[in-house]
Amino acid sequence: MAMTIRPMREFVSLRDAIDKLFADSFIRPAMLFDGETVPFAVDLYETPEAYVLKGALPGVKPEDITIDATPGMVTVRGEYKLIETEAKEETYLRRELRTGIFHRAFELPLSIDPTKVEATFKDGMLKVTLGKAEIVKPKQIKVKIV
Repeated sequence: MAMTIRPMREFVSLRDAIDKLFADSFIRPAMLFDGETVPFAVDLYETPEAYVLKGALPGVKPEDITIDATPGMVTVRGEYKLIETEAKEETYLRRELRTGIFHRAFELPLSIDPTKVEATFKDGMLKVTLGKAEIVKPKQIKVKIV
């Protein structure tokens, strides 16, 4: 069986490299926390009034989630806890349910007001609304006739 060699496969397109550089400059990758972290998927988007972070955390209780917000960053951390079952470790054929600590930190392009941060949790989905600081919101100024 012949093996096809594709030397260009290893090269990243300039657009992909710039997209990655841009994304990495605003969103920090998952950081290590006590040796290991369990990743969780997030969406982070912007509205005129706030940044909104949505994260999938199935099986996590709201009381096991901690959110820290500073003017330029939001951090979400917590723990997936093992649900006790009757099966012993040796009897598992496959084990994919998450357990362990999770920790993600997101650097924001503009300042937020930490007093305007709200978080809700429903059906395993965390939603954090990060109200923008008044100083970064555009102000419309009316021109006066003199």
